[in-house]
Amino acid sequence: MTQNRRLLRSAVILSAGMFFFGLVGISESLGAVAALTRTHSGGGVTVKVTYLSPQGSEGPRFEVVLDTHSVDLDAYDLKGLSLLRDERGKAYQPTQVENKGGGHHREITLGFPQLPSSPRRLELVIKDIAGVKERVFRWEF
Repeated sequence: MTQNRRLLRSAVILSAGMFFFGLVGISESLGAVAALTRTHSGGGVTVKVTYLSPQGSEGPRFEVVLDTHSVDLDAYDLKGLSLLRDERGKAYQPTQVENKGGGHHREITLGFPQLPSSPRRLELVIKDIAGVKERVFRWEF
């Protein structure tokens, strides 16, 4: 009986440890995503941008989430309203756009061409949404 209790106790401790370290891993992953996310609110619209491919071999990709309770977001074409700027001021237009949702909640993935070198800073600029002339989302490397 005593050996069965020790085995059971060891199994419970091992399971709890695996669960705890799993939560730490999930937390670190969520922290990394949060570090790559920028938010700007104005004109009744909140724009949340997450840099999806900071170390990818493809061109930069961003997830843009637009949320509002008062503005019809379907009228905004982010391919024409967005650009990516590097630290030298060189601008790049999106080459790919994927849209999800509509009305008061939209999710858009913007893809840009492969950059010629590894930038030290990138800015995603989104213009003219809900009366806000320019929203700038910046990442420093």
